[in-house]
Amino acid sequence: MLAGSMFLAAALPAMAAPNVCAFRAYSDARDPGGTNVRSGPGTSFGIVDVLMPEKDDSDYVWSPEFAVTKFENGWFQIGDATAGQYGDGPEVQVFKGPGWVSAKLVKFAIEDWNLRDGPSWDAKVILEMASDTPWYIDSLRVQTVHACDGGFLDVTLVNDASDTRRGWVNNICGNQATTCSMGSERFDDEAE
Repeated sequence: MLAGSMFLAAALPAMAAPNVCAFRAYSDARDPGGTNVRSGPGTSFGIVDVLMPEKDDSDYVWSPEFAVTKFENGWFQIGDATAGQYGDGPEVQVFKGPGWVSAKLVKFAIEDWNLRDGPSWDAKVILEMASDTPWYIDSLRVQTVHACDGGFLDVTLVNDASDTRRGWVNNICGNQATTCSMGSERFDDEAE
């Protein structure tokens, strides 16, 4: 993988207002019963659908991928969930949306090597997640998602020594099979 690791987002305390998000992610496929999609951001809201994992011919489990549009109280609002994009079958929409999934059950890769102090490409870089540091991006996990602003996520990251750092990341990838960065215009601009 060029850069990034799969991260599992964690739940967090209540927030006053939803945050607008613009990235793709996928559900955590560990539960064979699927991932509940609810009518609102919390377990008190009814289940409107269940995103089911699928096995391919080699018994690898693939999760539905979806657009993430909002964040509120530790929950992501999702839509346009698709499955079947890996393997021989056609890609099909399995949930149109909108619906809400616990952030604890959402996976994505972070392919931005820089942790910033704000949701902007021009924000100050507060940590470079390079391979020669304890903060190498492939060895980190997301402890908490605090907010989102378009394609930027405010996260607390944890390294192998259990140290934490909080900041904003971008280049969020919801592809389970490969990286997303090479298609990112901003990533290509930064490489020059």
